[in-house]
Amino acid sequence: MHDHVDAWPFKEPVDARDVPDYYDIIKDPMDLKTMSKRVESEQYYVTFEMFVADAKRMFANARTYNSPDTIYYKCSSRLEAHFQSRVQSGLQAGAKIQQ
Repeated sequence: MHDHVDAWPFKEPVDARDVPDYYDIIKDPMDLKTMSKRVESEQYYVTFEMFVADAKRMFANARTYNSPDTIYYKCSSRLEAHFQSRVQSGLQAGAKIQQ
C-alpha cells in the first residue's frame, strides 16, 4: 500500500504546522508511517483485523477532514479501494490454502 501512487498524502503523520486545525477535528489520527512502526514492533497488531481497522481509520479521517473535491479525499478513496482489493485477495488465498 505504501508504494501505491495515491499513498503520498498518508506516508507521514499530518504536520500541525501545515494544517493547524487537523488535530482539533481528527481525534484519532493514523498514517502509514505509524502503521509501519506498529508492524515492525511485532507487538501491536495482535490480529490482522487490528491492522485493517487502522487502515480504515486513516481513510475515514481523510474523508472527514477533507471535502470530496480535494485530492486528499480522492487519494483516500482510491487507496482504500486498492487496499480492500488486496485484503480480499489475501483472504481468498488464505482460504484456498486452508482447504
